[in-house]
Amino acid sequence: MKHVKLSTSTIQRMATLFILLTIMVVLSCVSDKYLNARNLMNIIRQESTLIIIASAATLLMISGGMDLSPAGVIALTSVVLAKLCVAGVSLPVAIAGSLLIGVLAGAFSGFLTVIAKVPAMIATLGTWYITKGLAYALSNSYAIVQGLPENFGWVSVYVGPFPLIVIIAAVIFVIFFIVLNKTLLGKYAYAIGGNAETARLSGVNVRKVQCVLYILTGLMSSIAGVLMSSRISSGDPNLSTSGIEFEIIVAIILGGTSLLGGQGSLGGTLIGVLILGNLSNGMNLLGIGTVYQFIVEGAVLIIAVVVELILKGNGLKLRRIGKKG
Repeated sequence: MKHVKLSTSTIQRMATLFILLTIMVVLSCVSDKYLNARNLMNIIRQESTLIIIASAATLLMISGGMDLSPAGVIALTSVVLAKLCVAGVSLPVAIAGSLLIGVLAGAFSGFLTVIAKVPAMIATLGTWYITKGLAYALSNSYAIVQGLPENFGWVSVYVGPFPLIVIIAAVIFVIFFIVLNKTLLGKYAYAIGGNAETARLSGVNVRKVQCVLYILTGLMSSIAGVLMSSRISSGDPNLSTSGIEFEIIVAIILGGTSLLGGQGSLGGTLIGVLILGNLSNGMNLLGIGTVYQFIVEGAVLIIAVVVELILKGNGLKLRRIGKKG
């Protein structure tokens, strides 16, 4: 008899994959609209911005960090993009300028968390309030619709059978997958999350790595803001008020990334995103209101955290019959 000890993240990925498949089977049985190709593509399109932000946020959480500011960054990016376009700035330049919002917000959160040692939850929540407040102040609390260029809704186009936003999300996901698994930044993220002091003594510039990860998460939030703003053809301070930051955390934890850092994977995060997307889509098809969707997402988050704590506390050993020697 041999004992094989599975890591918590591996067990969670296996469990979440089973949950995803179960949800898909159940929905296909209760709704004849679910397996429609258009509906399945709609799920992926709706979750594209979540995939983009979660790709960077996964690396951040693996390193032991956390970012609650994406919703505010998205809103401010949307307003700044629209304001620049209304002012006569060309769309490419306006996009580049609005992406600086995410870089600055990420750098600010990184400074507070890594340098000033403010708890990540407090620091990034503060960044959320600041960016959200600035979005309302710059727009006078109204969506900016008038004066935008005709090509402002560029992201709504299709490339073959695929929406452009899905292709962008896929490219970004692949880039971060490579970064996490094939580069020093990914290796350092795991090392820092596992034991920051040991990583520092091994020569890793812990502060620099963590600051870079906060900046990348902020940048991805701004990219999501640009895409969402283009999709609705306006600069809206109320863009992304549905708690996207918590959806990101739920998806990442569902995928097997530890709240304590040191373990996780982007493949698991993708499964977590798809679970949330399929749940939301299924409840919409069944006529279940948004209020109840929030309740379900909250319950899923609590269950995911409890399961992680149980697995970490007790471990899990599976027996494998094998030959001796």
